[in-house]
Amino acid sequence: SFSITELAAEVLAGDLGKSVNAAFECCDRWAADPNRVAIHWIGKDFAEETITFAELRDQSARFANLLRARGIGKGDVVGGLLPRIPELFVVALGTWRLGAIYQPLFTAFGPAAIESRVTGAGGSHAKLIVTDAANLPKLDGVANCPPSLLIDRGNPGAATFAAAMAAQSPICDPVPLTGADPFVILFTSGTTGKPKGVRWPLTSLLNLGAYMRDAIGLRPDDRFWNVADPGWAYGMAFAVTGPLLVGHATTFHEGGFTVDGTIKVLTTCRITNFAAALKSAGCSNT
Repeated sequence: SFSITELAAEVLAGDLGKSVNAAFECCDRWAADPNRVAIHWIGKDFAEETITFAELRDQSARFANLLRARGIGKGDVVGGLLPRIPELFVVALGTWRLGAIYQPLFTAFGPAAIESRVTGAGGSHAKLIVTDAANLPKLDGVANCPPSLLIDRGNPGAATFAAAMAAQSPICDPVPLTGADPFVILFTSGTTGKPKGVRWPLTSLLNLGAYMRDAIGLRPDDRFWNVADPGWAYGMAFAVTGPLLVGHATTFHEGGFTVDGTIKVLTTCRITNFAAALKSAGCSNT
């Protein structure tokens, strides 16, 4: 009795055959309620911040306009070499809003790994890499590196990301696409050979929505935390995209893994639904 048409109607607001956009599906349609929470963020020092879908909509629109002013548009690639900070969502959603493609870059990558995935043969040829101060020096070692944009959270100064964003309009209509259009490009780990770029078409939103519902089993009253890094597939799919797609808040912790830190987040945030990626014997499983 399974029906793709019925699943699409359950998961999406748009039409995969005519007009669909990941920023609308994962943000705008939930932003009508100004109090609907999208992100529970916990910093390295365990300071907490709450971001609503309405705030994400406005900030991602500003970022989309910033990209447009730089000549970036539909089909272009924007790389995100970013830690687990709220701006990662702003960058991804703003990229999708323009019909462009977001490329997650794992923050543990060195220059060679970044180069192979961006400017090397078979790379994404991203037109911009957005990063933070900790990761910016890596780009000095990337041959033919595209321009970079520095996110300076906690370190305000002249001509900052925040200032550039403030200069942009908080209104930017999502560019209509079809289900065949890609919205993410993510490279394989390279465990079994040269890393290969995999483009996620917008039709894969159906998989993500079904997984959140039927595998994660996410309920409206859950406090959800997926600890997988958004630089890899499981984190990008089910810590970032999946929960927002179904209008559910996601927990995002900036700090690296420690037993004590994990227990602290689980207890203080009252997590009821927990997910992680398991790396074993060269294979990544969930």
